[in-house]
Amino acid sequence: MARIGLIQMDIQWEDAEANIRRVDELTRHVKPGDFDMLILPELWSCGFTMNDQAYATWDIGHAYMASLSKKLNCLVLGGLPRKVDNGQENRCYLLDGENSRSYTKIKTFTFAGEDKKYQRGNPDQKQRWDVMGFQLTPFICYDLRFPEMARAMVPDSTLFTYVACWPIARELHWRQLLRARAIENLAYVIGVNRVGRDGAGLDYPGASMVIGPTGEIVLDAGTEEGFYEAEIDPAQVAAARDRFRFLDDM
Repeated sequence: MARIGLIQMDIQWEDAEANIRRVDELTRHVKPGDFDMLILPELWSCGFTMNDQAYATWDIGHAYMASLSKKLNCLVLGGLPRKVDNGQENRCYLLDGENSRSYTKIKTFTFAGEDKKYQRGNPDQKQRWDVMGFQLTPFICYDLRFPEMARAMVPDSTLFTYVACWPIARELHWRQLLRARAIENLAYVIGVNRVGRDGAGLDYPGASMVIGPTGEIVLDAGTEEGFYEAEIDPAQVAAARDRFRFLDDM
């Protein structure tokens, strides 16, 4: 059994220090060892900005995730922009103290022009990390619309995470697609989204969710900013896959 904390926050536009203060406020009640992993949204340090220097928030954001991991004795997962030779990338980081692993968003959101401001990840470099008794594959926001990406990682992956800045206009899609990814892959799926309005005028619904391996809703965070808790169990994945063996027929 693993205890997960979801941080559903109103990200302040391009203001990493303000966002760090907000995470501190939302996690003030958490004591070391209370949770196995905390999860932040996509680009939590700056919001879903098309500023081609969003990566300037990486240093402080990454250092804060490392310090939060050490302070609370847990894994911390969340999205940050990272400078690379040919521009910047939209990444999801997993911090275990100073130990840092990352995934680069493969499907940049062309509808918003993300493909022009962020380099896309290599489709052959999906990640799978052994954590908490799970095999975790991380994805980011728009990746959710491409079921083949998750399907290529099963049966080895048992937990998928989607950190996101997913707008309220397509909240129905967010909810349905998260549940679909869980059902079709017999895996836990966690989606962590933001709330509030961003600097581009887009509104966000929250609706962070934890979905069990047969599609059951373990947690629905609703529309309010806050810290939300859920428990997930790798034995539930094993039991579901033993009972419904359709992954054998892929």
